[in-house]
Amino acid sequence: MKKILIFLVLLSVLTSCYDEFRLDNEFSSVAFSSADGGSNETGVLWRTVVKGEGLKLDAGIYLAGILDNKNERWAEYQLDPSLLSGTDYTMLPANYYSLSNSSRFIIPAGETVGKVSIVLDSIQFLNDPLTTKMNYAIPFKLIETSEDSILSTQKTQILVLKYINKQEGFYNQNGDFETVAPGGETLNSGNISNVLKGSTIYLDSLEMNGLMNLIGDNYKMKLHVNADNSVSLEYSPNLEVDNSPKNIALDATVTSSYVAPWNSENAVKSGTDPASSAFTDQILAWGNYGAPSGPAAENWIEYDFGSTFSITMSEVYWAADGGGVVFPNKSYLEYWDLDLGEWKILYNNNVVNGVAVSEADYGVIDTGNDPDKYNVTSFDKIDTNKIRIYATPPAEFIGIHEWRVWGIPAPVGYESSPIASIVENGTNTYDPATGTFNLNYTVNYAFEEYTTNVSTEMVWRNRIRDGVNEWRP
Repeated sequence: MKKILIFLVLLSVLTSCYDEFRLDNEFSSVAFSSADGGSNETGVLWRTVVKGEGLKLDAGIYLAGILDNKNERWAEYQLDPSLLSGTDYTMLPANYYSLSNSSRFIIPAGETVGKVSIVLDSIQFLNDPLTTKMNYAIPFKLIETSEDSILSTQKTQILVLKYINKQEGFYNQNGDFETVAPGGETLNSGNISNVLKGSTIYLDSLEMNGLMNLIGDNYKMKLHVNADNSVSLEYSPNLEVDNSPKNIALDATVTSSYVAPWNSENAVKSGTDPASSAFTDQILAWGNYGAPSGPAAENWIEYDFGSTFSITMSEVYWAADGGGVVFPNKSYLEYWDLDLGEWKILYNNNVVNGVAVSEADYGVIDTGNDPDKYNVTSFDKIDTNKIRIYATPPAEFIGIHEWRVWGIPAPVGYESSPIASIVENGTNTYDPATGTFNLNYTVNYAFEEYTTNVSTEMVWRNRIRDGVNEWRP
């Protein structure tokens, strides 16, 4: 009996302590959530709606200081565009959405959250290309409440909205590719296994961050899911990247058979255009006056690029003083053959100053000797890391003001060459039930005649919405 009495006393004490613990705070307040939805910005909440899964979402406030809410409570708000000043966000146009209550959050009895529903217009909102990015915002500001206070640090919220389509997300890609020469010879083949990310660019269109086994800004592909679940494909070039040939001589190392003490080898890669061939300032040119080989001897100047480039054109601007330094009567190009490990003369299928030149004309391709201009030699693409000009004057010695060589970094492997286009070469489909793309296409390259045929399957894995992973069941 004594033990029972002790137990009842303890139970009474614990119950009274629990009741005291559950008492409301002295003051109540309302506030917006501190969640940011992935924005990593205080007071900014990123939200995402999914096309085809409803264009409705809620904005909300929280009640603090009350454990058991037995009454309906409220907080007045206004939309304050000044909150967007200095941000990257723009006010969501009023005709893009409607609010279930234009001025008040209501917290019902028994609840601790008050909501205002936002319904987005399926025409205006979805047809604005800016709504696929975190661009448009609704800036909320609490101004009055039925409670004791509005929490000062969370009285505003910039609600930023965008939409994604059902296809957005990460995909497990598996497939095969075959790179073939124009005659049909297989140059390379292999399997594809990687993870690609598809981002909504417009309505039912995605942009993948890669194709084949390549991922990166230079290998993007657009997919458009048609009404019948067929898929249209398009290469998506990175417009911010310039893949055109550049003057790669600017960073090359220069050597020559001989340079006069008052001249400079590096002068030929100054990056400036000469006014004429005259030797007005000799330090701004290369010359071999006084070369031990003597007048009228063959001399050379060389660029070492340090790595492999695909080169297609040479431009040389000769220098002469009308006396000891004259224009060459014969000059030609050599390149370093990476496979043979030796210098090779540049031969046929070349153009000098706009005119096709055959081997029969010179035995080798002459680089031209016109004064007061760049002598341009165009040729079929050559992959090399070094190139030379050999030149022979009719008498005396030779000089060069500027020598430009045009090329691009050589691709590492066939499939990493700059891409020109993608062409569909079979059935391309999307299965919405499994989130699977089956794709067949051919890749055409900008500077190559070979092509790559691709057959691949991409299976939807997950997407990130409001900063949270959503996985396919």
